[in-house]
Amino acid sequence: MLIAPASRGQNVPLGHWENHFNYLSAQHVLQVKDRIFCSTYNGLFSVNPTDQETKTWSKSDGLTDTGVSSMAFNSEDNLLLLAYRSGNLDLLFLNEKSEPESIELWSILNETQGLPSNKDIKQVIFRDDLAYLCTNFGIVVLNPKLRQVEETYRYIGTNGAQAAVSGIAISADSLYAITSQGLLVTSMASTVNRQYFANWKLIITPAATVSVTSRGNTIYAGFLGKGVFQSLNGSWKLVYPSDSKRYSITNSDDRIIITLDNRIVVLDKDDKPTLINDLLFKTLSEAIETSPGTLWAADQKNGLLASTASDFKTTSPAQSDTTISPRKDSVILDLEGLTWARLPTYLGGGILVKNAQNQQRVLSTSIGNGTLPSGVINSISIDQDGYIWFASDKGVGYIIPQDVLGAARVDAILPVYGERRLFSNEKCTAIATEPGNRKWIGTRTGLYLFNSDGTELVQKFTSEDSPLPSSQINALDFDAATGTLYIDTPAGMVSYRSNSTQASENFSAVTIFPNPVRPGYGGDVGIKGLMNDSVVKITELSGRLIYETRSQGGTASWNLNDYTGRRARGGIYMVFIVSGDGTEKLAGKLAVID
Repeated sequence: MLIAPASRGQNVPLGHWENHFNYLSAQHVLQVKDRIFCSTYNGLFSVNPTDQETKTWSKSDGLTDTGVSSMAFNSEDNLLLLAYRSGNLDLLFLNEKSEPESIELWSILNETQGLPSNKDIKQVIFRDDLAYLCTNFGIVVLNPKLRQVEETYRYIGTNGAQAAVSGIAISADSLYAITSQGLLVTSMASTVNRQYFANWKLIITPAATVSVTSRGNTIYAGFLGKGVFQSLNGSWKLVYPSDSKRYSITNSDDRIIITLDNRIVVLDKDDKPTLINDLLFKTLSEAIETSPGTLWAADQKNGLLASTASDFKTTSPAQSDTTISPRKDSVILDLEGLTWARLPTYLGGGILVKNAQNQQRVLSTSIGNGTLPSGVINSISIDQDGYIWFASDKGVGYIIPQDVLGAARVDAILPVYGERRLFSNEKCTAIATEPGNRKWIGTRTGLYLFNSDGTELVQKFTSEDSPLPSSQINALDFDAATGTLYIDTPAGMVSYRSNSTQASENFSAVTIFPNPVRPGYGGDVGIKGLMNDSVVKITELSGRLIYETRSQGGTASWNLNDYTGRRARGGIYMVFIVSGDGTEKLAGKLAVID
């Protein structure tokens, strides 16, 4: 019998990740060659203006961090520079299709001693192939080609005080900086030492400066609650009044694009304003003009908006759930009909167990009455044996529910791993059970997969070695039907395709995916629709066994390596499946293409 290939809906390979970021909280927009890039709070995507096709970018695509705070493009080197809230930088060298040929992490700020812990980069601009970074400890000038710091303008405030910088503009001969002490200016002449505070002058302004840009040698600035002004002969001339609290001012050829709270203003070469309103404008962040009449606006509520036609329309990627809500790990029902609920600390903590007749018992840290390692229970889960697992502030464990309401003594069982109680000194924030009975455990430092009794580590993920946007795990939810683990973190939600799914009652819907395995495929082969604890054997046509495993619930996986660790050669392989009790058998074929 030939097992059919997987359906098209099964588009996430085993062991792969998928993002569930918010692509409507648009913050920055940038033209990069023939693409438009837009960053949101924790997402990044690009749009092809020709066909409106969008592509999301994340750590799964080679980026090294999450949370773009600013970005800039240097057309001379086809270099897209992404600056993150963490202070890290990604250098994306693009090809003709505006796709990265290479992505290089540059963690210069995090590697430099003596800098504040907050390294959020507020703005990046390129000038003469140098990148100017605005930070809360001044301006850092980087040379991406040589991977070195050219200069740092840190102590440029009054009497050499450190000044936070939120925005800059460079005219033909001057550098303007919006700082915590006001709007400062210095000369761009090569003979001027811009690292010396006395060479920076404070400019008197009508109000607090929010945004600044230049057109030639003319400076335009947005002032809080006042409007947009032009610097003229040492004084400020009002060009557009506004009581807006937000200003983002950019230039395009000879036009100035002003983004206010809920409207856009375009100034022509004579500073004549054109006001643009749209019902989609809710909380605008930034706008650019790619050609006369074609605007792209980043809105924090409605995403990236484009006016390539007469009206604006949303061009953000399709939105899905971006958080785990409501959580299913606070109250659960066991196999005997008992309700288990984790109690908040203001009610004393612990776990409340109750039956249909309202008989109840509160399990606590008291010896013999729960013997929990901590009264702070953050998550509970029922496993395939009916045991109640919990994640607490001092590790994980489980309780056997048999006669829990009437027993004189109830003690939690605390797994031992590495000669110590599992996570005994670590806050465990979430726990979820797979159909194969393995346990996913979330902590403040990473995500862990353990075997059924918590004594053997199967996998570990952190933000440093995986697409996790943060190592701090807030919540977990396992979808047994698809084998998908949803992981909620402070930096957004992602999902991971596990090799475990809900077991089937028979072999009527067994599927091998992908089949055939095409050249370049880097994931595992999955066999789903299995009965629990099925044995799967993979052999060559000659009958030589090259791999054997057991299913995790209804799915088994093969990493395409034989017993010696070598990659399977191209050809046809036989797949033999036997149910755990030996009552059902099935055979199929798998094609591997070199």
